[in-house]
Amino acid sequence: MANETLRIVEGRSVLRMERRLRHPAEKVWRALTEPEQLVRWFPASVKLQPRIGGSVEYWMDGEPGGDGQVLEFDPPRVFAITWSGEVLRWELLPADDGCLLVLSHTFDDRFGAASFGSGWTLCLDAMDLLLAGKPIDIEPDTGPLHDRFVEQLGLNQGSAEQTPDGWVVRFERQLTRPAETVWPHLTSEGTVTEQSEPKVLEYEQSGAKVRWELTEGTGHGARLILTQTGLSSPDEALTTWRGRLDKLAADLLQTPRK
Repeated sequence: MANETLRIVEGRSVLRMERRLRHPAEKVWRALTEPEQLVRWFPASVKLQPRIGGSVEYWMDGEPGGDGQVLEFDPPRVFAITWSGEVLRWELLPADDGCLLVLSHTFDDRFGAASFGSGWTLCLDAMDLLLAGKPIDIEPDTGPLHDRFVEQLGLNQGSAEQTPDGWVVRFERQLTRPAETVWPHLTSEGTVTEQSEPKVLEYEQSGAKVRWELTEGTGHGARLILTQTGLSSPDEALTTWRGRLDKLAADLLQTPRK
């Protein structure tokens, strides 16, 4: 996954992914823009008006799944649409034996980037099979792929802020399993001050306060927010918690999906 990057542009997250395809741009363009081909690899069924300013409708399992608009339509080079406020932009560039597809996905939820990246990887794999005329048989469990994106995109680093009451260390991480599966992996290491299974666990330890929160996230997994407050220095906590959360994520991969 050497060609995936995440950056901030005008306050929004932009995930950029490249895929070299051994197919001419004209053929790939049809897979990107024709609804009867999109439905084979895209995460939703799509109805669209193929022109700049045209409307886009998304359907998932027969139910409305959002709407959008065509922002760019330049066959067979650039195709950009919105989906419920997010922007999907595909660019096809000349390359040996075919073309280079560049996908840029613009969104607000930075910590959802690993879910988006792993999901788009599977979608692009499916599109490649479609273009090659092969059966589309993709394994849907993206757990290991998701966690590789977490590390590659720097989503496991954590942050620190100094306040009048000491340093605050914060981690936010999208997990691959739901809160009910994550909860048994959480343990208190001090005096419990708040506990609401499977959402909140808070305890005091050596003058600092640790708080685990599990909320709804992207995909089928929970979003974990971990904070530790009242620290004299953030360095040790950042290193320790990063390692512990990496281990938690690895342990969850060994837990079967329900």
